[in-house]
Amino acid sequence: MNKRVKKRLRFIGIIILLILTVLIWNNIKQAYSNNAYGTTKEKFIVVIDPGHGGKDVGAIGASGLYEKDFNLSLSKKVNAILEKEESIGVYMTREDDIFISTLDNYRTKFANELDADLYISIHGNTYDSSDISGTESYYYHEKFKSFAEVMHKNVVSSTGFKDRGVKREELFAVRDPNMPSVLLEIGYLTNPQEEQLMFNDELQNLIAESISDGVKEYLEIE
Repeated sequence: MNKRVKKRLRFIGIIILLILTVLIWNNIKQAYSNNAYGTTKEKFIVVIDPGHGGKDVGAIGASGLYEKDFNLSLSKKVNAILEKEESIGVYMTREDDIFISTLDNYRTKFANELDADLYISIHGNTYDSSDISGTESYYYHEKFKSFAEVMHKNVVSSTGFKDRGVKREELFAVRDPNMPSVLLEIGYLTNPQEEQLMFNDELQNLIAESISDGVKEYLEIE
């Protein structure tokens, strides 16, 4: 074999090696950019968590309505709005009336495994007295307080309910997520007036829009 042939074969070998290196590197990058659910971070990932569900009815309203139904109804409306945003991928911890045990922390694990950017847990409140009313929001980690404040501001503007403020509480829904998280107590179902309004589709649509607005404001999406 003459020197010219050897050089040509060596050159071809180098080219093949470079091509293989590029292919392997692209596969590695793809593997690292994908999370456990096969989604990529080309979009902001938002997880909506409708509280309670199934045999866990949550709060029981003044007229006997269940919190779990309010949570799911509002969450679906939020989901429908955010799905229209090209820069947002939205997921729900439940889409039906199913029971989710709190023992294995499925809800927050779901968000963490998705490597979500935001986690929003939607609830209705309860109290012994039917006179208590208003909207309040919860956070746990100080570094995520600003997210709770943005969301709370937007929700209060849509409900018109009494502003009961943003509060720090060690609730698993805001303690365990690795990303900015908030638990929204939209209003008191044990207050007859608020219960009636909270199950009104028109108000739910306004609240859903306000939650979407809060998400876009925090993520700085035009």
